[in-house]
Amino acid sequence: MTKGQWFRMLLILLIVWTVSSLWIDNSIILPRPDEVFLTMYHQALSSTLYYSLMLTIFRVFFSLSLSFGLALFFAFLFFRYNKAAVYFHQILLFLRSIPNVTFIILLLFWVNRELSVTIVAFLLLFPIFYQNIYEALCEIQKTWKDVLKIYPQGFKTRCRTLYFPLLKNAVVTSWITCSSLAFKVVVMAEILASVSAGVGSNMQFARLNVDLVGVFAWTIWLLICVSLFNKLLKNILFRIYE
Repeated sequence: MTKGQWFRMLLILLIVWTVSSLWIDNSIILPRPDEVFLTMYHQALSSTLYYSLMLTIFRVFFSLSLSFGLALFFAFLFFRYNKAAVYFHQILLFLRSIPNVTFIILLLFWVNRELSVTIVAFLLLFPIFYQNIYEALCEIQKTWKDVLKIYPQGFKTRCRTLYFPLLKNAVVTSWITCSSLAFKVVVMAEILASVSAGVGSNMQFARLNVDLVGVFAWTIWLLICVSLFNKLLKNILFRIYE
């Protein structure tokens, strides 16, 4: 979407929000935009906002990096030894069928709250990274199969000269897809695990105090954060693969 399209969409949403809130006339059900923006202004003057955002961003980035690193390793491992890949894929399919809430509840019995957020995010992001990279490797192998038969190379040489350079699209797409998803799952895990700090923790605190204005304010801050994070991530990825 262009900037003009984004502006028109946001303007329409703001108009609909304003009209709806004035019609309902109840801040507990739907707060007015001016109430939310005033709360955001006060939050912007507090260090709690920046500490919470930075903590959530750190959890997101750490979960993304950990998931990508291990997914890259296992994708190449099972691509190299593809007979074992069938069993590993079944394990991933089983894990993906389990609700995230179940993971959080179980992990709260086994590990501390902070670690449970990272593990839950990893369990959701790792299969996506792994599947995209593994399928890209298989597609590269299929495309270059005849060439590799004519000019056989060792696996390490193929990785360095063929697989890594051609994984650009899969890597970029995976990171962009998973980044927004990571924020959703991390904030959800922060809420359910009741961590001491973070965006999810503040949203949970606002909910318990029946402060819908606060929930809206933190949600908007989160959307702004996700948008900026994704834009920065795209710039970094495209510069790396130029």
